[in-house]
Amino acid sequence: MRDRGMIKWQPFDSLTSSKQMVQHIMNEKNKVSKPVLSQEQMQEIEERICEGFHSQIPLRIIYYFKGRYQVKQDLLILDILPGQKKILFEDHSSLYFDQIIRVTSN
Repeated sequence: MRDRGMIKWQPFDSLTSSKQMVQHIMNEKNKVSKPVLSQEQMQEIEERICEGFHSQIPLRIIYYFKGRYQVKQDLLILDILPGQKKILFEDHSSLYFDQIIRVTSN
């Protein structure tokens, strides 16, 4: 009896690619739209960021990135770059002001 080798598994290879496609579709479906903040909300966020920076208080920041809400927990702000509208954190990460949705101190 002659074995067909890898040829016999080729139909199942299409299942793998369809599984990846379904996963991609589900990820896209679960994305949320970025909320629109009022001028007052943006002002409050800016004030809390400045307060956290000058007082060196760890902050919890909820931000929007690629269709999802993300959280930065217990981080100190190293620097604020107003020209770039960017915040630098102690873990060497950064965020733009327009990504931030909510700021709280712990």
